[in-house]
Amino acid sequence: MTNKEHWLLLFEDKRFRSKSPTILSDGRNPFENDYGRLISSAPIRRLQDKTQVFPLDKNDYIRTRLTHSLEVSYIASSLGQSVEKFLVAEKEDISMHKSGCLSSLLRASGLVHDLGNPPFGHFGEIAIQDFFKKFFDEHPRIARKFSQQERADFENFDGNIQTFRILSKLYYFGDEYGYNLTYSTLATIVKYPSDSVTGNKGKQAKEIAQRKAGYFVTEEDKYKEINGYLQLNHRRHPATYLLEAADDIAYSAADIEDGVKQGIISIDEIEKIFTDNLKNNKDEVLNYIECLKQKYSSLRGKVNDSIIVQKIRILTQRIMISSTIETFISNYDTIMRGELEDELIMVSNARDVRKAYKEIQSKIFMYKSILKKEIAGREAILGLLNIFVNAALSDNFKADGDNTLECRLYHLVSASYRVVNEKYEQYENKLYCKLRLVVDFIAGMTDSYAVDLYQELKGIKL
Repeated sequence: MTNKEHWLLLFEDKRFRSKSPTILSDGRNPFENDYGRLISSAPIRRLQDKTQVFPLDKNDYIRTRLTHSLEVSYIASSLGQSVEKFLVAEKEDISMHKSGCLSSLLRASGLVHDLGNPPFGHFGEIAIQDFFKKFFDEHPRIARKFSQQERADFENFDGNIQTFRILSKLYYFGDEYGYNLTYSTLATIVKYPSDSVTGNKGKQAKEIAQRKAGYFVTEEDKYKEINGYLQLNHRRHPATYLLEAADDIAYSAADIEDGVKQGIISIDEIEKIFTDNLKNNKDEVLNYIECLKQKYSSLRGKVNDSIIVQKIRILTQRIMISSTIETFISNYDTIMRGELEDELIMVSNARDVRKAYKEIQSKIFMYKSILKKEIAGREAILGLLNIFVNAALSDNFKADGDNTLECRLYHLVSASYRVVNEKYEQYENKLYCKLRLVVDFIAGMTDSYAVDLYQELKGIKL
């Protein structure tokens, strides 16, 4: 299959069921249609109260998971436009009548790339992983009821995998197909197209597709159908590389902007870290910072430091965006085969900028107020898991479970999740399905709801 033929396949309006009729004048491509399905849904709105970096922050200028997702959506779309321009004009691999599809695909996938993240972000992921590692170790009789893959699904819980589950099944809109998105939108979300056993090998994995996992056992058949139809060969969708780069570009630069506004890190500290880490882009970035410091020297303070860091963000994001596009083009054939075994940004000329930002982020993440809220959030997640997992082990954890505590707890689970579990979850290990329902419920909570529910169930707050 040629690259041109592959793009035609990747841009098809292929879904698990036929989409609902639209008006005759609808001029949207399939991926704009996907975006429309997503933007008004409740899971998207819940991202407003999910942690990006600063948990439960009351300042309205600090980024949440929603504002981050909107930024990723825009950056991903702009990367798609630039790459598409090359593929239309230079390579002629995308025909004019398909122009706009790549940017629309990335716009939709950028919006939902973090949809499955639990409360308190990556700290919440670790809390869920730790809970189940301890749970299975302490309950060997229960652990024997789970296959290696089933157990790994819980012990290696990841928001990216949960995103695929939400999009393809868990969001209830009348059937078992979730949002019923195009195959390509679903495939772009899967950064690591492996199951929980084949994947999760970390950085020592030879293939980037096996560093983590991309789907739970309950959605394995759906992923295999997508993989086969789009002829991905269990490799990344080409757009996934651009989506990952957009995520890196958005959060690496944006986190320092929030850090300066919160008083966690100063312009001088940022300048020193850039000085120590930059190579390829050292002169351009440092000369620009020096010009900014001179320009605002008479008015240095919180407001003007905020202006300086915004301008630094804009410059460094431009460098990373430009380098990402160049790297995609220079590795085009390898990417089309899904065989580029590293992140685009880390093999680009902007890898030094990304490295510097990682060091800056490590300083921000260790700020005491963040640590305290993350630890409190961890306690809430672990507490909720303990309550609901123990209930799920009972035969009364069901809608008609008599007048029992387990039945009451079952009815606290979101109704839409219960409907999907009762009507559409066909997986044979029913205990696995019950624990999956618990994780669906807790991972779908906002930060505030998780803390409030935990306090209410423990009698701390009534």
